[in-house]
Amino acid sequence: MKKYLLIFLLSFTSTYFAQEKVASVMTLSEYLSYVKNYHPIVKQANLVINESEAKLLKARGAFDPKIEVDFNKKQFKEKEYYNKLNAAFKIPTYYGIEFKANFENNDGYYLNPENTVPEDGLYSAGVSVSL
Repeated sequence: MKKYLLIFLLSFTSTYFAQEKVASVMTLSEYLSYVKNYHPIVKQANLVINESEAKLLKARGAFDPKIEVDFNKKQFKEKEYYNKLNAAFKIPTYYGIEFKANFENNDGYYLNPENTVPEDGLYSAGVSVSL
């Protein structure tokens, strides 16, 4: 009786654990999509593309308008020596021409004489061309 029970259980379980024989064929487009997604050389190529895009963005940023402000002040023992303000606005172009506008306002008792400007400040505008 034990033999029959053992044979019955083995034959019954073998049909459930047997592997199915289904023919699975990968198409060419599936294969190429796996290669594009997971191949290491393709990943390296994507890194080079990303680096090139970052360099292009940096190069385009060289033509952005620039605002520069420089302010220096010296004060010692509640005595004001000088205040120097220099502000500039620059617009570079692709052809090497740069448009500029400056404002300079300096005052103070101990100001260097070469930094002396009119009381309302000094305005300037111009164009610079590199040769």
